[in-house]
Amino acid sequence: MAAIPIASRSISTPVFSLRSFLPIARPSWSTPCEASSSAAPSRVPSSLTLANPPLSTPSWTSLFPSFSLGSLLELIPPIVWASVPKKKTSHGKKSARSANKGLKNRTNISQCPACGSVKLTHHVCPTCYSQISRKWKEEARKQLQLGAQ
Repeated sequence: MAAIPIASRSISTPVFSLRSFLPIARPSWSTPCEASSSAAPSRVPSSLTLANPPLSTPSWTSLFPSFSLGSLLELIPPIVWASVPKKKTSHGKKSARSANKGLKNRTNISQCPACGSVKLTHHVCPTCYSQISRKWKEEARKQLQLGAQ
């Protein structure tokens, strides 16, 4: 086999080009467009026209007769396609797996110095916050009523 001199080829031209397969590899559902009914003539750019259009479009299997689903499965190692879960994990198995992940005791509980109710440390007391927010909303309503009059 003769070696291809790399230095003589330009960087933009690939060693193997798929352009020779483009007219053949057209999908079977692809049909050529029919002529339009408009008065303007449709022109196809010369870059898209084929120098030698194929007489018939051969199928994929006629181009590559050795490829089949079985041969493709042989290429993939069994550890990839055999280790897929076959059924959904049941609710009982999920709960058994999470049995040791129970609720943990809270150690950051303290009493609110203002009202004495239980609250989380470094958090605003929910009782005090609800009272303060009610007062803020009440004042906002009064200002809206005064502004509307």
